[in-house]
Parts: sequence; structure tokens; C-alpha cells
Amino acid sequence: MLTNVPTDLLRTFVTVVDLGGYTRAAEALGRTQPAISLQIRRLEDLLRTQLINTEGRQIRLTDSGLALGPYARQILRLNDDIVAHFAVESLSGWIRVGLPTDFSNTFLLGAITRFAVSHPDVRIEVDSQPSRILRQELAADRLDLSVAIAPTQDEAYLVNSATIAPIWAVAEGFRWTPGQTLPLIRHPDPCEYADRMRSALRGARQSWKTKLISGDVTGIQTAVVSGLGASALTPATLIDGMRIGTAAEGFPPLAPLRIGLFYKHARLTKAAHGLAQWLMQQITLAGQGAGQGAGQGAGQGAGQGADQSS
Repeated sequence: MLTNVPTDLLRTFVTVVDLGGYTRAAEALGRTQPAISLQIRRLEDLLRTQLINTEGRQIRLTDSGLALGPYARQILRLNDDIVAHFAVESLSGWIRVGLPTDFSNTFLLGAITRFAVSHPDVRIEVDSQPSRILRQELAADRLDLSVAIAPTQDEAYLVNSATIAPIWAVAEGFRWTPGQTLPLIRHPDPCEYADRMRSALRGARQSWKTKLISGDVTGIQTAVVSGLGASALTPATLIDGMRIGTAAEGFPPLAPLRIGLFYKHARLTKAAHGLAQWLMQQITLAGQGAGQGAGQGAGQGAGQGADQSS
């Protein structure tokens, strides 16, 4: 009876998937291509299922391989977290990190800054894009790690995630009467936050009209504070001049969303792993309502609508 799955076999499996082939995985892991093939077969024998189909030089995951992926990434993350916790070496080097424009940019930049102060030999390059583009950039190896919205739990390269409850953000003096058309401020489509606002209003049979679209969270915040309309944000993005729109006022509840941490295990340096740990801690705290003050030190471990289509 199988009771343990060796982490080295899981690492080989994930590396083959991440790098798209046995030869590249062999180079990354310092092994021969036949050794990599043997480890994959051993893992398949242990699990009594085929994980990978090879078609010429292309690999394709079976249903079992797709199912194994998220489990393997979680186990490897925990393994690497343990190793990093007990490591005594300092962190250094460049890290290319992606941050979503549709999630608390200011909050995440603050978290990254605190990490950089705690690790002076680490240099960080930040790329801010919509979540879907960040996931594409990571897949193309143009990022070392990324924080992005995870539409599903089996997204490629998703290592860890936290559930965030969006809130209706309005200006302190904003007043709106249910039954009237609600002015919305949102990011460009496709956008998970915009989808949640429209879905909630549709379910409440409440009309809405888009007043402003901005790809930058600062633009959203500025428009909300000016009283132009309501938007969906995260608690960590609420700034002075804003308040939360409540159910008592007629704002329908917004569905939660999942913020994920994405990286390729085979491409992750020790410094990038440390930053990944730190960012996940801060995202989790924000999801629990700790807000922008969460974590002051970076540690060592790292409706039937009138305008429904707007």
C-alpha cells in the first residue's frame, strides 16, 4: 500500500511540466534525460496511473497528470518552505515579479519594499499588468514569480492562494437609492471585479451604467473618492475619502475571488522563493482584514440593467 510519494519524483514531474520536456528538465535538475524518464515511470508505477503522454517532442498531461499537478506543487512549496526556514545563508540576486493592476498595487508594493529593505543584496524588478497577462508572462519565463487572480484552482503554475472578499467602495459622501441606476467605475474587460459587480447587480435586478474605465488602480481610487460612482476593490485598497457600501444601502454582496501565487519551481531562485513566501503571508493577512498595516517586517524566511453591457 502506497503511503509516501518521494518529493524528488514530484519535483521531476513538475519540472518536466514547467519546462515542457524531459531534456530541459534534465538540464535544470542536473541529470540525464534517461534518468528523468526513469523517475517519471517510477512515479507512474507508484501511483498506478499514466501521467504524461509523449507525442514526438511534445508532452501532454493525462487526466491523472492534470489532477496530480496542484498536489505536487503544494507539497514542493511546503518542502521548500521548510528548507528556507532553516537556511542561514543571506538572499541575493535579481527577482522579476508581476503584480496585478486589479489588486491592491500600493499594498503589494509596500510589502515588496519592506522585503527589499530586509534583504539589501536582493534587487527587484516589478511589472504591473492585468492578471491574465501576468500569467502569460510567467509561462513565457519573462517573470520569476507573480501574484495574480486565479479564476480556478487548477491554473497552470499556481502554487498557493488565498480567498479575498471584495467590497463596494464609494466616496464618504456618496449617496445612492436602490432602484436608481448605479454608476460604476471599473477596470477594462475582462476583469474579475467588474464581472462580480455586474453579476451581483444582475442578481439583485438592479440597473447600472459604467461611468469610467481605468486600467490603473489609482485611477479607480481617484474616481471613487471624487464621488463619480462605486467600484469593487479589496479592503487593502480602501484609502482616505472612501468608505464601504453596505447591504443596508442596497449594495448586493460580491462573490469572493482567489488571489494566487504563481511560479515555476525549476526556475525559482532562493531569493525569489523568499519573496514568494513573504508576499503570500501579506496577501493572507489582507484577506483576513489586516489591511495595509499587515506585517511590518519582512522576516528571514522569507439586474435588469439599463446599461447591462457596459
